[in-house]
Amino acid sequence: MRFSITDYSKSPQDKGWGHGWPVDRSADMRRVKADRSGTKVNVHKRVAALIDILLDETERRGYKLHPEQCGGFNNRSIKGKNVPSRHSWGLAVDLNWNLNPETWDGKAHTDLPSWVPQLWGRYGFAWGGHYKGDHRDPMHFEFMGSPDDADDMTALARHSVTDPPSAGKYVVKSGDTLSAIAARLRIGGGWQALYNLNKTVIGPNPNKIVPGQVLRLP
Repeated sequence: MRFSITDYSKSPQDKGWGHGWPVDRSADMRRVKADRSGTKVNVHKRVAALIDILLDETERRGYKLHPEQCGGFNNRSIKGKNVPSRHSWGLAVDLNWNLNPETWDGKAHTDLPSWVPQLWGRYGFAWGGHYKGDHRDPMHFEFMGSPDDADDMTALARHSVTDPPSAGKYVVKSGDTLSAIAARLRIGGGWQALYNLNKTVIGPNPNKIVPGQVLRLP
């Protein structure tokens, strides 16, 4: 991740997502569906595959979603403020809002198991139950990275969560280094493990990787 999931000082616009509310970003949205409950949410197309994976994994591990209590894209401001909500970019989802209500008593009133925010946090999502001060919003998960971070976290989730035969690959981008890729994707063994697996693609010098190269992930 190029940005911290605990740093709210930069907006999605600052991270390369363009303008939020009042600009209507509905054309950028895609609908994803949780397989077990049929819960559907509209989210930005760059995080759609990642959120689809995480919704399915959340339910697979035992936390049931209620379709009538979940949502994603909503072209609006933050309540009571003239500031775009993360929902207006399609970068936030609310899960089971009746069971995980927004409150201002300094406590997260939630039925979420502790592993749920941990799971989503691993792939770049901040949890509203961790807000500072009196405000808590445990229904709320928002992606805190850039569009490139979204691609990286999607690749990581495909590799470590779903692990289909075609997963576990990374396409080198301009400015990438093996150490940066290994750090962003949290690869065990660091850049050395990544290099050892891809020597035939990279060649003898691990410092020379080329945009467009497809690397296998350990």
